[in-house]
Amino acid sequence: MAHISRSSLPKARFTPLKTPLAVRLRALRLTLWAVPVFMGLLGVAFTFFENARHVNEPGWPWPTVLGLIVLGIVGPVLAWLSLRWAIGTAEAYLNSEAQLARRNAELATLNTLAVDAAGSLDLTKTISTVLEQTIETLDATAGMVFLQRDNQPGLRLEAHRGISIDMAEKEAHLAPGHCLCGQAVKTRQVLFASDVGKDPRCVSNLCICEGFRAVTCAPLEVKGQLVGHMTMVSQQGDHSNESQRDFIAAIARQVSISIENARLYDTVRTFNVELEQKVNQRTRELESARWALAEKARQLQRLLSESHRIQEDTQARIAHDMHDSVTQMIIGALYETQAARQALLDDPDRAAESLLRAQQLLSDVETEIRRVIYDLHPPVLDAMGLVVALKRFAVTFAAAFDMECQVQVVGRPQRLSKESEVAIYRILQAALHNVASHAQAHRAQVSFDFGADSLRVAIEDDGIGFDPQAALNAPGEHLGLIGMRERAESLGAELSVTSTVGEGTQIELTLSPPMYLEQITPLEAKG
Repeated sequence: MAHISRSSLPKARFTPLKTPLAVRLRALRLTLWAVPVFMGLLGVAFTFFENARHVNEPGWPWPTVLGLIVLGIVGPVLAWLSLRWAIGTAEAYLNSEAQLARRNAELATLNTLAVDAAGSLDLTKTISTVLEQTIETLDATAGMVFLQRDNQPGLRLEAHRGISIDMAEKEAHLAPGHCLCGQAVKTRQVLFASDVGKDPRCVSNLCICEGFRAVTCAPLEVKGQLVGHMTMVSQQGDHSNESQRDFIAAIARQVSISIENARLYDTVRTFNVELEQKVNQRTRELESARWALAEKARQLQRLLSESHRIQEDTQARIAHDMHDSVTQMIIGALYETQAARQALLDDPDRAAESLLRAQQLLSDVETEIRRVIYDLHPPVLDAMGLVVALKRFAVTFAAAFDMECQVQVVGRPQRLSKESEVAIYRILQAALHNVASHAQAHRAQVSFDFGADSLRVAIEDDGIGFDPQAALNAPGEHLGLIGMRERAESLGAELSVTSTVGEGTQIELTLSPPMYLEQITPLEAKG
C-alpha cells in the first residue's frame, strides 16, 4: 500500500475568459437600462418642449403625441429588447466558448494522465501516479485507490494520500454496499456527497473525523469487470458536483485502463520470470541427463569390455581345466586300456586292474565335465528353480572359499520366468563372488522373501564394508556392482546397496508388481 507525496501537475480548473467580446458584454449589461431610460427621458423632454411651443393651441398636437409614443415608450422598449437580445447572444457564445475551453482542458488533462501513467508499467508506480494526478486534477484534499485482488471478496486499499494512518488501517478493505463508496462499487456509478455529515448514504464517520466534507466515489471498470475503486475527498463542500460526472467517469476509465495495463504487464513479467526459471531448470535437467547418459554409456562400454574379459577368462579357465584335468585323465585312461590289452593274454589279473583304473578315470572325466557345464549354466536352475540352484551354489561356494554361507527362505517359493531366474541367479552369484574377493568376511547369508505381490532377495556379510556412493561414482572401478544394477534394471527390479566401513554390506533386490505378479508359478522348494 503506497502513501504518495504531493507534486505539481496540471489541474482542470477554469477561469473566466477575458476576451474583447466579454468586455463588450459587460458594457452591454451596463447600458441595458441606461439607454432605455435615457430614451424615455428624451421622449418626455421632447413632449414638454412641443407642448411649450403649442401652449396657446387647444389640445395636444399630433407631433407631440407621436414623439411621446415613439421616444418615450416604443423607443425605450425596443432599445431594451435589442440590448437584452444582444446580451443573451453574447452570453450564449461566451458559454459555448467556455464549455469548449473546459472540454479542451479536460481532454488535455486526460491526455496528460494517460501519458504520465503510460510512462511506467510497474503496478505500484502506476497506481501512485494516477492517484496523485487525479487528486491534483480534481483539486481534492486526499484520495484512495482500492483494487480487486485474486477474486477475493471486497476490495483492498492499495494506495492513499492525504489521510491518516489510522484511517488507512480502518479503510484497508472496502465491502460492496457499505457507505457511499461501497454503494458506488455495488451500483457501478459515480456518486457524490457534498456534505458527508448530512448525507444519509454516508454511514461511516471516518471522513467527518478526518475533517472532510465532500466525497466523490468512482468505480474502476475494464470491459464490464470491476477492477477497483477510487475515492476523492475534500474539506470543501463543493469541490465536485453533478456537472463533473462525465469528466470524473472519464478519469475513472482512464485510471482503470492504466491500472489494468500495469496489471497485465506485471502478469506477463511474472510469467516470463517463471518461464525463464522453468527453462533454466529444464536446461539444467537436460544437461544433467546428458551427462548421466554419457556416464551410462561409459559404464556400459566398461561393462562390455569387462564382459569380454570375463568371457575370455572363462574360456581360458575352461581350456586350462580341460587340459589339466580332462585331457590328462583321458590320456591316462588310454594308457590303462592299452596296458590292459597288452596284458590280457599274459596276465589277466593285471589287465582287469588296468580296465578298472581306466573306468575310474572316465568316471572322473564325466564328473569334471559336469562341473564345467554347471559353472557355465547350472541345469538345476531350469529344472528346480532359483532357490534350489542357489542352495547348491552356496554349498560349493562355502567349500571353495572356506566361508559359512546360509540360504534362508520366507514364504512359499515361486517360479519366475527363465530370464528372470537366470538374471537373479547371476546377480547373487556376482554378489557372493564380491564377498569372497573384497569383503574379507567370515560369513555370508542369502535371504529370499516371497511376498504376496513382491520378491525380496538380500545378501549380507560381516566384512569390512565400503562407501557405496563413492564406489558407483568411481570410473572404471566396481564394475561388478554396476553390472548387478544393470541386470536388476533390465528386470524392472530395484537394487539397493547399504554398507558402512567396518560394519559389513547388505545388497537388496526387490521385484515388485506388475513384473513379479505376471510371471510367478507356485513351486515348493526342494533340495
